[in-house]
Parts: sequence; C-alpha cells; structure tokens
Amino acid sequence: MRWTLDDVIEAAFTTLEADGLDKLTLRGVARTLGSHLNSVSWYVKTKQTLIETMADHIVGSVDVTHLPDEPIERARTVATRYRDAMLGHRDGGRLVAGTFSGTGKTLRVADTIVGALLDDGYPEADAARLCWSIVYFTLGLTQEQQTPSDNPRGSFRELVATDSYPALARVGEHLMIADSFDDRFHYGLSRLLPPRA
Repeated sequence: MRWTLDDVIEAAFTTLEADGLDKLTLRGVARTLGSHLNSVSWYVKTKQTLIETMADHIVGSVDVTHLPDEPIERARTVATRYRDAMLGHRDGGRLVAGTFSGTGKTLRVADTIVGALLDDGYPEADAARLCWSIVYFTLGLTQEQQTPSDNPRGSFRELVATDSYPALARVGEHLMIADSFDDRFHYGLSRLLPPRA
C-alpha cells in the first residue's frame, strides 16, 4: 500500500502519544503504519525532518481566522490558540521549539501576531521583538507544563523554611508551585500585551 504524507504524520503523532518524543523513530512510525521503513523514508528522510514536519503540522493547525477586531485581543487569541495547538500533542512544546520549516504555516502565525501589533501602533522593531517574546514565553511555558515534575528534594515549604529564600516564602507555595499554568499563561500575556492607552 502506498502511504501519503498525511498518513505518515498521523502515524507519527500516534507513535508520539504512545512513546514520547525521545523514543520517536522512523522505524516506530513504520511499525504504527504496519509498513516498512522505506515507506516512511519516502516522505521523511531523517528523524529531524519528521520532527520539523510534525512541528509544522502543529503550528499549521493554529486557526488565524475569526479573530477579534481589537488588535491586542487578536494577538492574545492567536497566542492562546498557538499554546492550545501544542498542548494538543504529547511533547508538542518540545516538538515546536527550535524547529523552523520556513513554510507559510509557521510564518502565518507570526504574521498575524506582528500584524495585530502593527495595527495597534507598535513600531516595526517593537512589533517584531514582542512577537518573539510572545512565542518564546508560550513555548517555554508549554514545555514546562508538558514536562512531568517530581521534586525528590522535598516540598517547597521545606525548601524555603531555612530563611534562605524569604521572598519565596512570603509569596508562598500556592503562587510559586500550585498556581495553574493557565493562570500563569494569561497573566504573562497580560504583562506582554497590556491594553494600550
């Protein structure tokens, strides 16, 4: 049977969900397809090419239509959809981080954010740099959220009880550790994209 690139991508995501990014291989994707390695290699020659294709698929799934008219809300909406697209796949943040396929799918998201910032009156340099800041913030937080965290060294309370970290003790575990990733994300976006006067 002749597979399509879409079949290979779908099998790659199925393999990713089962095994994780570190164990993702072309051979594993072929096994998921019930096919030979050559069938997968026809479309993607290396694991890195496969990862770039998968990352492009994730970013390409970000809907940049039906956006709010208000520019800052438009940028916030695209950033939220970008995060949601990565969270929709195991290790999605790690997959997207550091990859750039140069296709229109990837550039479309950046163009929409930069366009919103330009429409809000940001100078070109500020719009470009703020877009990167939003992308880096979103990637980093998503990767952190998708990384299992077991603290073998003890609880936050035990760590700050030594009086070595008075500011952290004052803020408390409920904000430093237990605060939700959604709350952190929306707070961060509100600081990066405050309403303009």
